[in-house]
Amino acid sequence: MKRTRLLVGLALAGWLSTTGFSAPPDLPDGTAKALATIGTLKAPAGLKIELFASEPKLASPVAIGLDERNRVFVAEEYRFNQGTEENRTRPFFLEEDLQVKTMDDRLAMIRKHAHRFEGGMDWFRKHSDQIRLLEDTNGDGKADKSTVFAAGFNDPLDGLGAGVMARDGEVWYTNIPNLWKLKDTNNDGIADTREVVATGFGTGFAFLGHDLHGLTWGPDGKLYFSLGDRGFHVTTREGKVLHGPRVGGVFRCNADGSELELVHRGLRNPQELAFDEHGNLFADDNNCDKGDHARLVYVVEGGETGWNMAYQTIQPPYMAGPWFAEQLWHLAHPGQAAYIVPPVGKLGAGPSGFVFNSGISLPDRYRNRFFMANYTGNGGIESFGVKPNGAGFEMVDAHDFLKPVMATDVDFGYDGKVYVSDFVNLLWNGGSAGGRIFTVSDPEKLKSPAVQQMKTLFAEGFDKQSNAQLAELLAHPDQRVRLRAQFTLVKRGSDSAAPLFAKTLSQSRDRLARLHAIWGLGQLGRISPNVARPVIATLADADAEVRAQSAKILGDVGLAEQSPQLIERLNDSAPRVRFFAAQSLGRLQAAAAIPALLELLRETGERDPYLRHAAVVALSRIGQLDELMKSAKHGSASIRMGIVLVLRRANDLRLTEFLSDSDQLVATEAARAVHDLELDAGLPALAATLPRVMAIPTPEAEPMIRRALHAHFRLGGRDNAQAVLAAVMQAGVPEVLRSEAVAMLREWSNPGPRDRVTGFWRPLPKRDSAIIREVVAAQTDALLTRTQGKLQIEAIDLLTALNLPVDEAKFASWSVDNQRDASLRQAAMRLLAVRKSAKLAESLQANLLATQPEVRATARTLLSSQDPAKGLPLLQAVLDDPKASLIEQQAALAQLPELKLPAAATLLDRWAERLRSGSVPTALQLDVLDALKTAASPSRDAIRTKFEGALAGKPFGKFAVSLQGGDPERGRELFIGHAAAQCIRCHMIHKQGGNAGPDLTEVVKRNPMNAREHLLESMLNPGAKIAEGYGTVTVTLDDERIITGTIVSETPQTLTLKNALGETVPIAKDRIELRSTPLSPMPAMDRTLTPREARDLVEYLMSVK
Repeated sequence: MKRTRLLVGLALAGWLSTTGFSAPPDLPDGTAKALATIGTLKAPAGLKIELFASEPKLASPVAIGLDERNRVFVAEEYRFNQGTEENRTRPFFLEEDLQVKTMDDRLAMIRKHAHRFEGGMDWFRKHSDQIRLLEDTNGDGKADKSTVFAAGFNDPLDGLGAGVMARDGEVWYTNIPNLWKLKDTNNDGIADTREVVATGFGTGFAFLGHDLHGLTWGPDGKLYFSLGDRGFHVTTREGKVLHGPRVGGVFRCNADGSELELVHRGLRNPQELAFDEHGNLFADDNNCDKGDHARLVYVVEGGETGWNMAYQTIQPPYMAGPWFAEQLWHLAHPGQAAYIVPPVGKLGAGPSGFVFNSGISLPDRYRNRFFMANYTGNGGIESFGVKPNGAGFEMVDAHDFLKPVMATDVDFGYDGKVYVSDFVNLLWNGGSAGGRIFTVSDPEKLKSPAVQQMKTLFAEGFDKQSNAQLAELLAHPDQRVRLRAQFTLVKRGSDSAAPLFAKTLSQSRDRLARLHAIWGLGQLGRISPNVARPVIATLADADAEVRAQSAKILGDVGLAEQSPQLIERLNDSAPRVRFFAAQSLGRLQAAAAIPALLELLRETGERDPYLRHAAVVALSRIGQLDELMKSAKHGSASIRMGIVLVLRRANDLRLTEFLSDSDQLVATEAARAVHDLELDAGLPALAATLPRVMAIPTPEAEPMIRRALHAHFRLGGRDNAQAVLAAVMQAGVPEVLRSEAVAMLREWSNPGPRDRVTGFWRPLPKRDSAIIREVVAAQTDALLTRTQGKLQIEAIDLLTALNLPVDEAKFASWSVDNQRDASLRQAAMRLLAVRKSAKLAESLQANLLATQPEVRATARTLLSSQDPAKGLPLLQAVLDDPKASLIEQQAALAQLPELKLPAAATLLDRWAERLRSGSVPTALQLDVLDALKTAASPSRDAIRTKFEGALAGKPFGKFAVSLQGGDPERGRELFIGHAAAQCIRCHMIHKQGGNAGPDLTEVVKRNPMNAREHLLESMLNPGAKIAEGYGTVTVTLDDERIITGTIVSETPQTLTLKNALGETVPIAKDRIELRSTPLSPMPAMDRTLTPREARDLVEYLMSVK
């Protein structure tokens, strides 16, 4: 290891000389464990699973890429939580992460918070991601040589390195903030040159794993790659600035980095990209960990998916903001936001590696299919196809190909095998659990002539093929051969290649050969447009896909004189032809196409969002907005919607003209644009629509009502406050929006820094509190009369917060009404207390005898606050009463430190002594500890410290106090909204949540004995007991047999496993000689949750029915 690092250091001295970094950890040989794991893996019948490499030859593989010699390049990550950080587990980054716009901004943020990390700025340089090269030098199908190909990626802004791809001696590597190109010029397995092709990706931290990745070559010869929602600020080689804070996207450029452009934006974390055989690009985009689905995205020019990193931390009841409230992540449906292109399919919970395969080395079912690594606890490799659905697609034949494995990437070797990288397990505190690469193959298919020819072609190189041979290879069954033949011909120039492409296009009967000929002419045509003229004839071809690709290429190469023919294609019978014709007309800026494009909008409506998108992008590129506005009053709502979408792309304030459109979907779309694009000059017009949209509170109007409310909030005047208050009292408006209006009124004079609709950073100045007090005071009675239930309680809390004059007799009456909800009675008491009402004493005295324990507890707390001498005996009585409710005793313990009386101190010391003696019930231990900490003294500190020290020796350590006594409602809120724990990301309850982990709806029923202990253990030590189907173990029996499988059940006598064939295998425990420890992908929550949070979660899960 040391010698290898020295070689790397010498070879890369130019960029390693600034700051050193730690070597990756030395790992024990994992070959035996990896080989045993094969027995747990399930693949289609007839396929063979083999081990290619395991630790210590590699570790922490995030991505893999194979070169023509079938060498495997591995992107290894070591900066996870060790130099590359995030705003989830490092929440102190969040506010600035919402503001940063450039790499300099992020570096300043790192420097500001460096003191929080061991070693300061050195923390951010200590570890380096790296690229490893694995080689099978003797052809036995196993790696026998491992070399660190490149390292030194340890700048404070670096990481994670998440994409690697090799071609023709060049290795492309994505490691935020850079797209790298590396070369090994002396063939020693170590890169000795490297070049930054583009930089400026990842202006923020966002979440770990939201990286630069997805490297692939398009049929246009361009390099495509993807970025998670860490944002970008990139200056291209041509001097153009690409800017997108807090969003992810797909980019493309030429091999030298020129003509870099953003293709599609608004993605959350599109791990990888893959082109199908017709040149359509797809991305596997991850979900936001709150119960939404990961999605298959059809990537299109100018595409927008709708995600923004700011949505991630918007809490319930408006969880994830518009992403959930407006169903942006859903498949296409009526009424969906029109500015996005919807996903075309639902994917597994953890999309990672992604690749398309022609299928020549696998069974026929896998011909022209996608393969996706689903990085979850019970995941693996999934396979599916797509079929056209209008101008878009839908998924077909989705199924498991290989599982269970912690797969991060999947690729196809030039030997015909499927290569799968296994991360083994994620260690959230840094380090590595190892790493493996498995192969899956069809032994019979590997012998086929097509596979053998492919293997030979790549090994020998396409440069050795003649032009005629290359032309023949355009019809090869393997996509990679076809593409390389196309690219090689293009390299030979127009004189050699153009005639061959033209001949193939006109004479071949093979559709794919003809498509590659079109793409080849397109590549040549970007240099000399007239070279692509043979494509003109195929605009009228009998094959719709040939027509579609011909239409696309004519726009790409800029043959503007073909606009009339393209306009004709807008009426083609095939939606895909119409789509690409519209796209090209936009590229050609063909103003003559405007009427036809408007007609396309009219015909399409919302029936085909992809066709609508193509027309909108075309009109945006043509750019004649004044001409478009002549149709602003057109009778077709679909045309008006299209104009709104074009204006949105132009940030044009004329959007306000559509805020009162007769079609609510059009008006709502205009409202989205005015508000979300922060067109502040349009806020008065948006605010003015509130009365109208509140009168027709349909689901389509809800997003507009929310934005109109927020427009009033941002404007901040007296009339605006009155409008928001009117919304609170407006019957028929959804309660969630009325509740939001109350929250706005509470925040009116001291607004928070984040936009209440989008979560963006949009601070407002403090405002005169007199305005809101006067506005609400004038409507107090109406406010209380026109609200009920939870909303009425919020209204009371608003009056309390503003300390307004009220009818105190009314609240006193409510507070003692046993027929009213406990929460309302508590709110009424709090209001009387804040106002120091004369009615308070009578209310509190009566409520000490209330039937509801929550009411009694609140009365006791308020009474002791008002009159400590009178309240203390009440607190003591409830604490001494063994029959008192838990909620009352917990409230009393919380209040006790607030009473500055000697008798209160004495009572607290008694409870400290009870804690020392072990007589405090488990459900109250945490409350006593918190009380002792609040009212600290040397003696109490000593008792508390000793007690906490004793907890360390108990099964759950400091969390032993979390078994009982929690608040189930707070636990539910934590389950849904805890920013770091993210329970709902992986677990489902009542069909809401993720499926990466077990469904918890019946978790108590599945574990009736010691359910609380099981729940807490699962949080703190997830690997201790793995749910069925989520943990893999290998056992060696006394007869030396080895059995591997997932755990089905376990008793003191028997361990039952399910093997890779799906067979249930009971094993007598007394026959087990050796048993592996199952691994759980769930991180231990002991550093994420506080004991109180864990207690609340336990109580919530116990309450789920």
